[in-house]
Amino acid sequence: MLLEKHLRDRIALEDRMALIEVCHLINKAQQAWNRIESGKQCELNAMHYEESSLAHCLWWGTQAAEDLIELTKGTGKPTKT
Repeated sequence: MLLEKHLRDRIALEDRMALIEVCHLINKAQQAWNRIESGKQCELNAMHYEESSLAHCLWWGTQAAEDLIELTKGTGKPTKT
C-alpha cells in the first residue's frame, strides 16, 4: 500500500505524531481488554457480530495505525502557526 503523493505532501509532523498517539492509545485499550479473563472475553465477543466485536476492532485498529505510521515515515514538517 502506498500513500498518494498529494496526501503524503500534506502530512505534517503533528499529524504523524497524532497517528503514533492513536496507536499508543489502541495498545492501552488492548492491554485493558486483555485483563479480562479469556472465557469472559469470548462471551463478550459473542454479544456482537464477529466482524464488529471489540477484539476484532482492536486488532484491526492496531493494524491500521501501524500501517499508517509506516506509510508516513519520512513525512511531516512542523506546521507553521
